[in-house]
Amino acid sequence: MRTFLKGLGALLLLVALLLGAVEVVGLAARQLGRQIFHGVNPTVSAAAVTAMATVIIAVATLVIGRFIEKRKAIETEIRASKIPVYSRLVSGLFTLLHAEAGPQQAAAAETLFREITPDLITWSSDEVLVEWSRFKRTVSNLPPEEAVFALEKVLMAIRRDFGHNGSKVEDGDLLGLFVNDIDTYITNRQATHGRVANRRPAP
Repeated sequence: MRTFLKGLGALLLLVALLLGAVEVVGLAARQLGRQIFHGVNPTVSAAAVTAMATVIIAVATLVIGRFIEKRKAIETEIRASKIPVYSRLVSGLFTLLHAEAGPQQAAAAETLFREITPDLITWSSDEVLVEWSRFKRTVSNLPPEEAVFALEKVLMAIRRDFGHNGSKVEDGDLLGLFVNDIDTYITNRQATHGRVANRRPAP
């Protein structure tokens, strides 16, 4: 929904710019026509100016329309390319979470981070890129109960990029899908840091 509203707002802005540009081009064409046909019979001059303005506006509309179409095509291509990247990242993270801790898990994590980073730089949204960068930089220094919440921020950013507004998803809700004792983590975190910022108190 969020992505749809952003896209709709961008489209309305482009339409407004298109109409404004067409009006400016039409005004410039009429002014130019009056100068070119100055001194010519008024009836002929008016007809010529109108015809020239119509042609120029049609060309301008076509050019601007092609620009909008190209931009939409680029956005569609980016979206189509980021979906498999996000899927690989989430699948890889879940594989690591269920792997036995040790050298093999560490090596698998290093491989995943190294291979997925170029694709994230190329295709991910700014928000996903920032959350992933922060996760990579801090996860090795975080205790497990904080590392899982840092991971949840990455997952939430990915969901938002897919269009989910996340207004009903609280801290721990995503983690609860694969961390069995997440309520214990949440309770300990609340006791240490106070109420979790994005979670309503229990009734």
